Amino acid sequence: MKSGEVETIEPAYNCISKKQAKECTVADGEVIYTKNQMKVRLKSLELFDWILVGWKFESVGPSKEELLEETLYARYFSYLDKTYSDFIMCPRIDKIERISGDIRRHIINASALNYSAHHDEDPYDRVHIMLTDTPENGVKINNVRIEKGISDEESRIQCK
Repeated sequence: MKSGEVETIEPAYNCISKKQAKECTVADGEVIYTKNQMKVRLKSLELFDWILVGWKFESVGPSKEELLEETLYARYFSYLDKTYSDFIMCPRIDKIERISGDIRRHIINASALNYSAHHDEDPYDRVHIMLTDTPENGVKINNVRIEKGISDEESRIQCK
C-alpha cells in the first residue's frame, strides 16, 4: 500500500493432522486476506479463481482497441499540416463509418489533445479531424477544428 503496509491475499487451505503429519488441501472458493499480521478467511469464488489462474491472462499495457486507435490516428495525423503538430496526446478514433457499406472506404472522425498543455496550467485544447479514406483518392482531410480550453473532465474522458 502507499502507506508502506503490506496486505496479501492467498488461497485458503483446509488442514488435517494425522498422527505426526499434516495434510492440507486447497479450500475451493476461499481466500486468506492478511493485514498487519491479522488473517481473515473470506469466501470469494471470483477472487479465488483469479488468484489461481486469472491473473495470468490479464493484459499488461494498452488494449487492442487503444493500440488500434493510436495506429489509425498516427496514419491520419501525417496528413495534417504543421499547424496541428502539437495534437498528439490521447489520440482517439471517435467514429468510423463505411462509405456505402464498402469495407475499403471510410469516413473517420478523430480527436486528440495538445501536448504542450501537459506541462502548463492552461486547459487542454482538442483537435477534431474528419476525413475520408478510399483506395481511389487515398486520405482526404475534410474538416479540422480546434476546441479551445476543454474542461478537466473532458480531458480525462479523452485520455481514459
